[in-house]
Amino acid sequence: MIERDDFKLIHRTLSGDEAAFVEGDDVTTWSLPDGAIARLERGGVHDLAFSPDGYHLAVTTKIGIWWYEITTMSPIALWDTQRGMIDDIVFSPNGKWIATSNSDMVLKVWDVQQGKCTTRIEAVDYWDSFTFSSDNLWLATINRSTPNIEIRSHETGEIVTELVSQFEDGSRLGSIAFSPDNQIIASIKCSDSGNNMQSIIVWDVQSSEQITCLSNHNNSIYSICFSPCGKFLTSGGEGSGTVCVWNIKNWQQVEVYTCYGNSHMIPSYTPEGILHAAAVSDKDYTVTVWELENKEKLYTANSEGTMTFENGSQLAYQYGHEYLEVWTMNNPQPRRTVHTHVSFVNTSESMTFSPDGKTIAVEYACGDALFWNVESKRSRPVINLKSRNKKQHLYVSPHDEYHITTIDSNVVTLWNVGNSVVTVGTVTGHADEWSRPAVAPLANLLACADKDATISVWDIQCGKQLCKFKLHHGKHNPDDIPDDLSFSLEFSPDARFLTIAEHYYYYSMLWDVENNTEIIAFPSDIISDIFGYSPCGQYLACSISKKGTLLWDIEKQKICLELQNIFPLPTTFSPCGRYLACSGDEMFFYDLRQHEIHVRLSLPQECERMYATAFSACGNYFAAGAWWKQGMEKMPICLWEVETGKRIVTFWGHATDVQALAFSPDNKLLASASYDGSILLWDLTPYL
Repeated sequence: MIERDDFKLIHRTLSGDEAAFVEGDDVTTWSLPDGAIARLERGGVHDLAFSPDGYHLAVTTKIGIWWYEITTMSPIALWDTQRGMIDDIVFSPNGKWIATSNSDMVLKVWDVQQGKCTTRIEAVDYWDSFTFSSDNLWLATINRSTPNIEIRSHETGEIVTELVSQFEDGSRLGSIAFSPDNQIIASIKCSDSGNNMQSIIVWDVQSSEQITCLSNHNNSIYSICFSPCGKFLTSGGEGSGTVCVWNIKNWQQVEVYTCYGNSHMIPSYTPEGILHAAAVSDKDYTVTVWELENKEKLYTANSEGTMTFENGSQLAYQYGHEYLEVWTMNNPQPRRTVHTHVSFVNTSESMTFSPDGKTIAVEYACGDALFWNVESKRSRPVINLKSRNKKQHLYVSPHDEYHITTIDSNVVTLWNVGNSVVTVGTVTGHADEWSRPAVAPLANLLACADKDATISVWDIQCGKQLCKFKLHHGKHNPDDIPDDLSFSLEFSPDARFLTIAEHYYYYSMLWDVENNTEIIAFPSDIISDIFGYSPCGQYLACSISKKGTLLWDIEKQKICLELQNIFPLPTTFSPCGRYLACSGDEMFFYDLRQHEIHVRLSLPQECERMYATAFSACGNYFAAGAWWKQGMEKMPICLWEVETGKRIVTFWGHATDVQALAFSPDNKLLASASYDGSILLWDLTPYL
């Protein structure tokens, strides 16, 4: 077992397969890519695991593995950031090794004390499950490419035993568990037959023969474990609130615990052999720890994210996207780390610098809106809301004022967010499931789309509904609206017009707000999406179904430009409105005055598609970040000079799709937000 003081000496960062020491306690500077000066947020969480000694929590994220000291919930190390995208993690029982898998279908075994990757196993498909044997010698793995369990040497990765499943119905194996004496291995059979019933397959490890199939479980199975004495195999039901216990001598069911609601059950024994279970409810987003024999409730918490329950006494969970929290039986007061792993940004325009460059405002897909202080690298909520199901959307007015809409049940509220938070107005009666409101702050207008395709526009300050209409495009019966009907809405810069893009049937409309009339409807066989207005409000940039870009002149109500096999980018127009940023087989700026390509932009050879884009406020510079494709380890972020098309610099940092970019007003910083759940700040001063 690794001593606690020894673990503190593990190097703070591990960018490749070996550790590299980094000075300082500022975690925003750990393991940064070249050119970056800070990382805000710590990546989207995938898995959690306690070290066997109970002192540390390992958190796998899209940027790497974070190590937390449980007593303080402070990060003490960051590993494996070179690629990131870490999926699952397990400790060996003695705590000397961990095994991790990533999205590139690579499984690694690490020497924890040395901070070294000792074994690397590449596969052709994803790793569904893996675990160490009780004697720490072997690693049992299940890869999606085979229905069998492969028992490997964790030192070499070589297969020493294969347990054949012999399924004929397309089933796969799920979670694995070794018995304490390593003589038996059990795994959940996940049925693809459609009846959602599952069973447990049990093998004799030495003979590789199947011992039994426990098919009398009365519901789907969520997790399994052996008792410390090795006499019992226990399973937790999925969504049924049931725990079953089998005697391994005769494989008879000896106990069934029920009446825990529609919960996913995670059974786990304490070292003393007392059976506890964590009941995870999808209905009210809670997790409750129970002592099953006496049906005693030990702990309850709100949880809406990743969680783990181990040793019958340790619970770690993510509350929404706000913080990680740990509860242990020997210290029932939960310990929390705040605002560490939030989420990814909501859209390509969900991040902006304040006019003074001191703050970055970010709208996250989880429903939070945060202000980040650039100097301190700390965040605070734009609006403090206690609601777990936050639905906050960020808007910036032409005068650089921040506004936020919040949706709570059927109530939509608009807030002015400055030195203080002021309620502008409230409207009611709208569905909250799918619609992101559109706001025109200077005109006090707010537009909402409901699930039944009804659009309404309000004067938010006086609470008056100005117009209400319904999208009818003949593609479906109005009484048979699909559940996932969703919309994007946007006001023109002068608030005279409203665009509505419906994303199920790809039907778009331009509405005259002032005269309460439809100007034009764009059916899906013409336009597949609307990207936005030009700064002057004269043009609409659209992507067309025939694969290309269309520019619509609003005043003349006609097409003024059509480019085949050329697509508009999310940030389409330059600030002056002269250039249209486009991408196809190549990227270029189209000059709307000269009606010709202004300049072509060169891309890195590894890059196939750019997604996030941004013009600087002065219009002299343009940045674009790449969408991930197979084989890419880091995503390029390119910076060009608009006038010449010269590529000034290329940064490589995020592990997956770059989703938003923003320049600071003085062009000294570039902020990039990624699906990996982090924001990187890049120093532009050496280049501009």
